Amino acid sequence: MNATNDELLASVTRTVPELLTTMEAFEQVQGNLHPQQIAPMGEALQTFATALQSAFDEFCLIDFPADIAPIGTSIRDAAKYCLRACDGLTRADAEFSHAMTAMRAHCRAQEIIYTLAPAMTPVSQYFLEPRARAERALLQKLAATAAVPAAQTAGQPLPRGILSAANDRHQRGGFSAYIPEYLDPSEPVSVVMALHGGMGHGADFLWSWLREARTRGFILVTPTSAQDTWSLMGEELDLSRLLAIVDYLREGWSIDEQHILLTGMSDGATYSLMAGSQPHSPFTHLAPFSGVLHPELVMHGRLQNLKATPIYLVHGTEDWMFPVEAAQMAQAELNQVGCDLTYREITGLSHHFARTELPAVLQWFNSALSAPGTGDT
Repeated sequence: MNATNDELLASVTRTVPELLTTMEAFEQVQGNLHPQQIAPMGEALQTFATALQSAFDEFCLIDFPADIAPIGTSIRDAAKYCLRACDGLTRADAEFSHAMTAMRAHCRAQEIIYTLAPAMTPVSQYFLEPRARAERALLQKLAATAAVPAAQTAGQPLPRGILSAANDRHQRGGFSAYIPEYLDPSEPVSVVMALHGGMGHGADFLWSWLREARTRGFILVTPTSAQDTWSLMGEELDLSRLLAIVDYLREGWSIDEQHILLTGMSDGATYSLMAGSQPHSPFTHLAPFSGVLHPELVMHGRLQNLKATPIYLVHGTEDWMFPVEAAQMAQAELNQVGCDLTYREITGLSHHFARTELPAVLQWFNSALSAPGTGDT
């Protein structure tokens, strides 16, 4: 229907908060992801999904004027993906494959609504760490820098915001990245390279770290493995590409060579230790989440190569894929060779990315990466 400006505004201001609230609720629920608990997780989302569906049904009746039609399309598409994500968990007969599909849909919802962050303060706040969302100076800085041309180096514009290099979801071997919009190319910047789990994709895993990068001002890179997972067996296909990404960043930005973190989830965690154990590795810190210690590191004596690299090892007590005993064995092996190891065993965590641990990881990695409003020092 042709709506008045007041009706259009009322629909947007109802739908967008419901969308963001449901997306955040989905994040909270998926933190307890377990194959035997999918139905209860879905039930926990039902109230949020119902409220979003009601707002969305009304929103779909609104015709946006041509000059702002892209805004309406973004909200509509993001809501569709969010509802699809909720549906993947709310069906009583849901299987684990449905849950994985649901999580990918949630990533797509974030990807789409993020385009409105420069124009909508609530969206911009959603993509900040919770305790930094009231920081007006940070919000203003993000809004201001999103509206100005990219910085220049040697006559060429430097990329900012989210970028993708041969990393559409049907592609493998590329990478996604987030360059903070307000980054000063003359100042040294920390880098976090985060590796997805098996069957995952860097375009999705980007959203597991984006709030932290956007809040604290570090470069985030999420590569995609050449095959369905990282080179844990057989031919090595991934290491040279990870090193090439670091070199690419060095070409455009002043990289803090003392703070280049390689982290990962599940198979990505296992591979992060393998890549970090290579001679002359550029990675100064390693943070594997919910992975295992690859036998090759032990059998070939490569654990010795990790002695000089600080490691932050995270694992859940309820991990159903890699039981916590595997992490405890890794802890013992790493301690035995004298590694600089921090071990965090999180009670109740299943095989899921422990995002709540990121503030502690970032404080350990580089204490200068403080977050406004978080109390970090």
